[in-house]
Amino acid sequence: MKKAIALGTLLALGLSAAPAYAEGTFTGFYAGAEVAAARSDTKTTVTPVTGAAATRTNKKTQADIGLFGGFGYQFDNGFYLGTEASVNRPTGQNKAVTLAGVSVRERPQYELAIKGVAGIGITDSTLLYASAGIAQNRAKYQLPNNVTRKATSSGRVLGIGVAQAFGDNLIGRVEYENTTYDRKSFATAGAPTVTYKPASNRISVGLAYKF
Repeated sequence: MKKAIALGTLLALGLSAAPAYAEGTFTGFYAGAEVAAARSDTKTTVTPVTGAAATRTNKKTQADIGLFGGFGYQFDNGFYLGTEASVNRPTGQNKAVTLAGVSVRERPQYELAIKGVAGIGITDSTLLYASAGIAQNRAKYQLPNNVTRKATSSGRVLGIGVAQAFGDNLIGRVEYENTTYDRKSFATAGAPTVTYKPASNRISVGLAYKF
């Protein structure tokens, strides 16, 4: 909630300070690619068949790459509304975590997201924006007794960014996103139950072509 309030306040400040500029600079379909530094903060809990549960948050920063595309419309007062879909893939894997005497590991494979975007032009070629939407994470999980499972987790994503137009068709951007996912639990007969709650903070730099 605090993140959503901060994003709304920042957009409101941009709206009050927005100058006159050319209409429709960011209107149209676009597609692009990005590179990012992403920090995962996965909370892992192992609950033995008997005994107390053990919990640890596994933090790892790594590079990832992504693709994105969408459509937006910029009104003549500078306000922007749009929608965007994205996919990104981590370039590494999380470290194994030993809890309650067993070793477990989460190996993220990709993340998908669909977001609504709202923004305001702060110059004739610069857009300040915020985004919010739903996300899905696909990962491989190493569980006790050498069991491996693949599963998806659903969640929500919030972001804020700045886009800069270079001529009529190229748009560069810098963006921050926070993503949190629902818990995912794995229970195997006679073995500890393992629960994961993935989350990530991501800063990306992207370049898009506007059609």
